Order: sequence, then C-alpha cells, then structure tokens
Amino acid sequence: MKRIALLGGTSWPSTIEYYTKLNQLINQELGGHHSCPMILYNIDYHEIKSGYANGWNEIPGLLKTEIENILKLNPDGLIICNNTLHKAFDLIKNEMHIQVPVFHIIDLTKTYILENNWQRVLLLGTKFTMEDDFFKQPLIDAGIQVEIPDLHERIEIQEIQSELAKGIITKEYEEYFQKLTNKYVDYDAFILACTELPLAFEKVNSKPVLINTITLQCQKAIEFIIN
Repeated sequence: MKRIALLGGTSWPSTIEYYTKLNQLINQELGGHHSCPMILYNIDYHEIKSGYANGWNEIPGLLKTEIENILKLNPDGLIICNNTLHKAFDLIKNEMHIQVPVFHIIDLTKTYILENNWQRVLLLGTKFTMEDDFFKQPLIDAGIQVEIPDLHERIEIQEIQSELAKGIITKEYEEYFQKLTNKYVDYDAFILACTELPLAFEKVNSKPVLINTITLQCQKAIEFIIN
C-alpha cells in the first residue's frame, strides 16, 4: 500500500486531527485492523510561525528545506498540514519539481465547491488567511463569490485560533462560532481554512455547509492510497 507523508506540527493539535482522520478513513474503506501507512514529520513550527507577521521573505525557504527533508524518506504522497503554508508552497513548488502528489488544500477546496455548485462562501481562518489573497483568489478566479467576516470578527477569530493552536478548547469558543454561523446563515458554505478551527466547530449546528479542509485532504489521500 502507498505511504503518505504528513508535514505536521503546524500546529500540533491539528496534526493530531490529520493522523486520526487518515486512520479512520482507511479503516472505513478496508475494515479489519487496517490503519494508514504514513510518515509523520513533525517540524519545529516556531521559526516559520514567527515570520507570518513580517518575515514572509524567509518562510518559503524554510518550508522548502522541510519538504526536501521529508521527501528523502521516499513517501508516495505529501500532505502539508497547514492552510497558510500553502501560500509559501505555491511560491516554491515549480522550482522543486516534486515527483509525488501534493494534496493541495486550496485546489481541493475549489474543486469541492464547484462540484456542489455553491456560489457564495464565507472564508474563515487566521486573520492573515482571511485578509490575504492566496486562498481567496483561486476561488474567485473560478467564479466563486468569497467573502470574509468584518474586521472585529476577524480579530476575535484570530484570538481564538491562537488558543486552539495551543490545545485550548473551551465552550465559549464553540458558542462564539455558533453565533457566527447564525449571523452568516445566508451563505452556501463556510470554509474552515485554518486547521485548528474544526476543533471548535464539532458541536456547532450550521445551516451553511462546513467545509473542513483537513477532511478534503485526507479523503483525497486515502483515495490515492487504495487505488
């Protein structure tokens, strides 16, 4: 069976979600005692994370080094367990000539929205992801209407995300996102474009579909492994 590499630790609570989801999905497909063949390459996230605010010139190079290290382990496919790092990946992917599939979080999200004929989506993520174009623009170019919460909400979401990334999940965070989904009820779907956000959405009842980008990556990886 093919083996998937996870570039994780970005952050560690959401990396656990990838590990769990991949094992659950392959066992659902194959039954028995099957689990997912994978390499978990857990980086020290501090240097990359510290550059998000004003050190973006260095981040692509740091990510390139980590990807080169993980590819030396000869995986059959690669998952980058982070939404924001796909901005850096897109800046270096052409020069890297990677020979295995990379399950690209934005491409998969775009395809999923188009397949379901959704027209209007709300992008939730870190403040950087919501305000930058790296996630929005490919969707907009495909004819999807992408909107983001207002500034005050973006700041609040960022504060919550920072705590989720430390493994801190509270009832108050769930209640906050329940109120948010109730406010933006007229959208077709919400994109949870931050790998920590699903941790706070597990008990949220939402009329718009919740697009868990972790699930999209893992589903595509499992399809690749077993076919």
